[in-house]
Amino acid sequence: MGERLRNWRRITIMGASLGAAMIFFVAGILFWGGFNTVMEATNSMKFCSSACHEMTWVYEEYKDRPHYKNPTGVGATCSDCHVPDDWGPKMIRKIEASREVWHWMLGTINTKEKFEDKRLHLAENVWRSMLRTDSRECRNCHDWSAMDLEEQAPRAAREHARAFEQGQTCIECHQGIAHELPEDWDESPVWAARFEHDEAETDLAERGEPAMPLEAEDLGEAVAAEGDIAATLDWDDVPALDVTLFLPGQASIEWIQDGSEHGGGRAFSFGDRCVWCHAGEEEQIGQMAVDAEKIETFDLGDKRGHIPMTVQASFDDDYLFMRFQWEAGEHAPLPFVDGGRMDPDNPMKLTVSFADDRVDMADRGGCWASCHHDSTYMPDAPEDEALAETELAERLDLMNGVTKYLSESRTEIEIRGRRGAARGGWDKLKEQAEIEELLGGGVYLDVARFKSGDELTESGYILEQRHLSESEAVVMSAQEEDGVWTAYLTRALRTGVEGDKPLSTDGKYSFNVALHDDYASSRFHHVSWQYGLAFDAEIPGDFEDDMVEINATRITR
Repeated sequence: MGERLRNWRRITIMGASLGAAMIFFVAGILFWGGFNTVMEATNSMKFCSSACHEMTWVYEEYKDRPHYKNPTGVGATCSDCHVPDDWGPKMIRKIEASREVWHWMLGTINTKEKFEDKRLHLAENVWRSMLRTDSRECRNCHDWSAMDLEEQAPRAAREHARAFEQGQTCIECHQGIAHELPEDWDESPVWAARFEHDEAETDLAERGEPAMPLEAEDLGEAVAAEGDIAATLDWDDVPALDVTLFLPGQASIEWIQDGSEHGGGRAFSFGDRCVWCHAGEEEQIGQMAVDAEKIETFDLGDKRGHIPMTVQASFDDDYLFMRFQWEAGEHAPLPFVDGGRMDPDNPMKLTVSFADDRVDMADRGGCWASCHHDSTYMPDAPEDEALAETELAERLDLMNGVTKYLSESRTEIEIRGRRGAARGGWDKLKEQAEIEELLGGGVYLDVARFKSGDELTESGYILEQRHLSESEAVVMSAQEEDGVWTAYLTRALRTGVEGDKPLSTDGKYSFNVALHDDYASSRFHHVSWQYGLAFDAEIPGDFEDDMVEINATRITR
C-alpha cells in the first residue's frame, strides 16, 4: 500500500503532482463556474434593465420596439445586440464595459438631462462598432443567406436585395430599431456622407437642358371651341392604371426628409421614389390618418381613408387626353367644421399636376415637393397675426393662409425643427427677380383643377405660391352616374400660356392626382404617389430608368 502511494506521488501533470493537479482542477472548475455565472448574470435582461438609472430610461423605449415584442414571439435581450457571442470578442467587450462602470461611479450620466446630452455620443460608439464588425451581433439572428425575400413584404424584400448587392450592413438602415434616435442623428459624422440632403439647385444652367420655349399657338382656342375632347373618345382599348388615393395627413415634405420621424428619410434622400417603398400600403396609411394614429391630429370622423381609382392616358400630335374613374362615397361630415362641409359649393374637386426634373424632389415625390409643414392646417402654420404683419403680404396671397410652394423659391427650409424652430420656410422668400428666373427656367409644378360645383377648370402653376385661374387651353369635365365618378382632361401639349408646362411626346414627366371628395378643401384631400408619365414609350429601352407607370397611347381622331 505504501509503495502504491509513493508511485501515485511520482505522477506529475505539467510538472505538478497529481494531488496538486487535482486541487488546481477543482479550483479551476470553481473559478470558471463562478466567472461564467457572473458573465451570464451581467448579460441578463434583469441586470441590464435595473443595474443603473441609465438603463431604465432606454429600457422603457426598448419595450415599445419590435425587438421586445413582435408577432413571432421571439425577442432580443440587451446582450443579444451589445455583447458578442464568440469568447474572444466577448472578453474584449467586457473589458471595455469596465469604463462604463467607472463613469457610473463618477455620475457622468446619472440624470436624464445628462444622459440626453450624451445620447448622440453613446449612439455613435455603437454605430461605429457595428459598422466595423459588419453588424456582427445582428447576424447572430438575421443573416442574408437565411432570408427568403419572396416571403418578405415587397418593401423589405426590395431594400434587403439592394443592400445585399451594394454591400450594406444592417445598422446603415436600422439605426432606430431598438432605441430613440438622438436629435440631429443624421448629421453625425458617422452618417453625414450617407444622409446628406440634396440642396435645391438654383443655378438653372446646372439643371440640364433649358425649358422648352413657350410658343403662342391656337390650341387653346381650339380646346375652348371643341370642349372636352377626351369625353368624346373611345377609351375601351386604352390601358388603365389602377391607383389608390389616400389621406396623407400632416406628412409634409419636411417630415418625409426627417429620418428621425419618417424611417424612409434616408431612402428618399438617396433617390428612392415614395411609390417604391409604399405601394400597397395606401389603405393602411389612409386609415392611420383617419384614426389620428400617426400622421394626423384632426378628427376626420368617418371620412374614407383611401379611394381606388383608374387612370387612362392617350394623345395625338396636339393634345394629351386623360380619363379618371372612382366610386363616389357617402357623405361623412367633418367634425371640426360647422355643417361638416369645408367647401359647400363643390362636392368634388380633382387636381392633376405635371413636373419634370427641373423641380427638386418631383422625381421622387411629385407634387409632394410643394406640401410644407407651415402650410394652412399643418402643424407649423403661422398665426394670423404673423401673416398680417409680414411685408411679404404684398407679394404673397395670404388671405387664406400659406399655400403650397416649392423649396426652390425660398432661401432656406427648416427640415427637422431644431430647437423648436418651425419647419418649412414660408417667410424666407427669395427676391422677385430670382422667382422670375426660376419661372422662366421651367422650375415649377404645372397644375390643373376641376371644380364640380362650378363646372370650372382652373389651370396654373406652383412656385413661390399657388397660381390658378380659369383656363381655355386646359379643359376638364366630370359627372357622377350610378355611384361612379368619371372625369376627363383635355390639355394642349403646348398651350403657349405661362405656367403651363410644354409637354414633349419624347419626354417623361412626373404625374400626380389629388381628389377633394365630399366637399373637402385645403389639405384634406386624397392623393396619389408620384407616377412616371410618357408618350407611347417602348418600355424597356426608351428611358434608362424605365420608371414609367402611365404610358399614354397614341390615338387617331
